[in-house]
Amino acid sequence: MLVSAGLRERIGRFSLTARGRVRSPHGGRHSSHHKGESIDFVDFREYTPGDDYRRIDHLLWARLGVPLIREFEAERELSVRVVVDRSPSMGFYDKHPAALRLAGLMTYLALAGGDRVELWAVPGDSGGGAVTRGPAGRHLSAWPRLEAWLEGLGVQPGDGRLAPSMAAVAAGGRGHYIALVSDLLVTDWESGLDLLGGSVGGVVLHILGTPELDPEVLGDVRLRDSETGEESDFSGTADAYERYRNRLDDLCSRMAARAARSGLHYLLVEPGPDASEETLWQLAGAGALS
Repeated sequence: MLVSAGLRERIGRFSLTARGRVRSPHGGRHSSHHKGESIDFVDFREYTPGDDYRRIDHLLWARLGVPLIREFEAERELSVRVVVDRSPSMGFYDKHPAALRLAGLMTYLALAGGDRVELWAVPGDSGGGAVTRGPAGRHLSAWPRLEAWLEGLGVQPGDGRLAPSMAAVAAGGRGHYIALVSDLLVTDWESGLDLLGGSVGGVVLHILGTPELDPEVLGDVRLRDSETGEESDFSGTADAYERYRNRLDDLCSRMAARAARSGLHYLLVEPGPDASEETLWQLAGAGALS
């Protein structure tokens, strides 16, 4: 089970907050560029045969002598793309199972808010390209099917790049809400996040294991990049690890700034039994939920 019953109950209090106005052909709960049925007044226009006569403003008609129709802002559903990184580096320090639970959190949040959800996995299945598209759903009735697909995801070999995957996720028009769950341990994370700038908002859940956040091993070691296979020798002195922690803090700050530039919230998440619960409240505190 990716989302516990208790957490699902708490999720029901929230809905995702989009940046700007949503473009969608389907009715929903989010502000739209279209006009339609809602309580938010937009403008007047002259009555034409076939219009709903109940929208005529009779006070203005009496004053101006022209029947005018009240127009209201239509509400549209949000199209949410939940993207799970399952590259080789996600196979360490419980990051992969934690990522599936976080993806489940975002999926359930969207479904509970009446939004349409599409699931994506990067990289794609072996030999299948940069991404694999999973199932989609529009109601909570779709949750068991979407949860089962997420639970079936395994770590896949990749080429250590993020941008091709994000280009595929962002394709097909603007106006999607993007929820990316990844350790961002790639050389092109900047261009990858930049490609999501056309969305109507979203979140980057940057997941790093405890040993990556605060390594304790000292001594001379040989390091192997799980994404590219490259190896290098490292002298693990106390000073070296202190420099590592400082550089990691700087890197996370730059990632947060880059995500914000694309209109995305950024959260650094450490795997653990309470990670989903803590992430929910951090999202609410950051204004990503309403």
